[in-house]
Amino acid sequence: MEYDNISEIFSYEMFDRQMNTFLTMWRVMIDGWDDYGAHELTFDIMSLSAKASRLCLMADEDMARQLRELNNNRKVSNIKYAATLAQMMNEEIKPLMEKAISSLRATRRIENHRWPVMSAGMTKLLPMFDEVNQEKPMFNDITVAVAQMEELLKRNIKPTKFDGMVPEEKLWHLMQLFVRTSYLLFHFQRVEQHCGIELTDEEAGRILEATLQRYADSPEGSEELDTYFATLKYDNDCTELSIDQLCEARRQLRNDVPKSLRLIFLNHCNNLNAMAQALIARGTIDTTDDYNALISAETKWQIIEQTIYSIEHPETMATPIHNTVFRKALNGRPIDMLRLKECIAKMAQRITRKNHWFALWCVLRHHNLIADESHEHFAQQMMSAEWFGDISADKRFSGDTLREYVGYFTLIDYAAWNNEAFLQFRSNYHKTKWGDKLCDTLLRKCFEMEQLYDRGLTKTDSI
Repeated sequence: MEYDNISEIFSYEMFDRQMNTFLTMWRVMIDGWDDYGAHELTFDIMSLSAKASRLCLMADEDMARQLRELNNNRKVSNIKYAATLAQMMNEEIKPLMEKAISSLRATRRIENHRWPVMSAGMTKLLPMFDEVNQEKPMFNDITVAVAQMEELLKRNIKPTKFDGMVPEEKLWHLMQLFVRTSYLLFHFQRVEQHCGIELTDEEAGRILEATLQRYADSPEGSEELDTYFATLKYDNDCTELSIDQLCEARRQLRNDVPKSLRLIFLNHCNNLNAMAQALIARGTIDTTDDYNALISAETKWQIIEQTIYSIEHPETMATPIHNTVFRKALNGRPIDMLRLKECIAKMAQRITRKNHWFALWCVLRHHNLIADESHEHFAQQMMSAEWFGDISADKRFSGDTLREYVGYFTLIDYAAWNNEAFLQFRSNYHKTKWGDKLCDTLLRKCFEMEQLYDRGLTKTDSI
């Protein structure tokens, strides 16, 4: 299975299955540590470390989904994995690391091979693991040091097969496994805390609104919506529906919602904030299919609402300026593109360096305004003559400017950024160009631009 784009193949069934396998493999290796043959142990360490690496990618996707979905209530799973990993760390994994390091120092042997000379890099790295069995080890220092050690290994040790692998390289693989397991523990502790946070009406509504947009943009959702509206037109003798007919179609959507969620739909179909809070209050939804049916019906409801509004207000249908990046409607109302441009212009006044455009992009995405998340397309539109092509040369940017922050900052909405989580991500994925204060710096700029965001961008009767 390929893991190049984890979001496309991720499922919680696969995540749970691989987590349980990972924990089992750790226990097998710990229990049989003293009975392993030299090459057998090397193979198991490297295999388990590779699995941990994949799980770290899945953990990042898990965090992104739990932050942006209302139905991914993983509270029980989060608590289970956090407790299991914490217990294993304290009672089994940390003592094993201490045992391996102590044995190495005492015998100068690892896997029964004599290790006559130790590099300077490993000499500096080993003392850090003396503290791993304390309650709060310095994981950030350890992860950075292990990552740096990898570069030393690449320069000083020629890559080898298992039989010829030098002891120092074998020990480093064990350290890397420890670091990745620590990252997984940190992840589950973090998402466990997230599940206990109460969302405001606006935050909950924005998450639900983003879910509707993702459904409409997905291949399956797009096909279902096209089929639904094509069927309405076909049943109307291939002519466009009148306002009365659209209203009747909208009323019939209640029949598409499962009985368990129908009351929520009937009460709150015209108010996403209230619907989101009702879903949170309800708790666990019976099945994913039930939730998807609700999302499908609500998306159709919003599109019909937007269509009715456009018929009643034809002046809103045309886009006055070129736009391929931003959504044309939110919550059933068209977006005023001229007002959006004015809003961005105010935010752009706070740009003093070209990379500040990334903070601006994050704020716009936070409010579900970004339809096309291509950084290149966003840069092309912003730097076009119709938008901000006349900006000074030192503030002009390209897609490459924004792509420098792909990873932690694009996986997670800016409102949920956390410096500790950022440092863990940076260490785990060796983002050496990211400075220690990058997260705090970008977050301050996002908050600064958030203050200038215009929440009245959707057109109303008064405009």
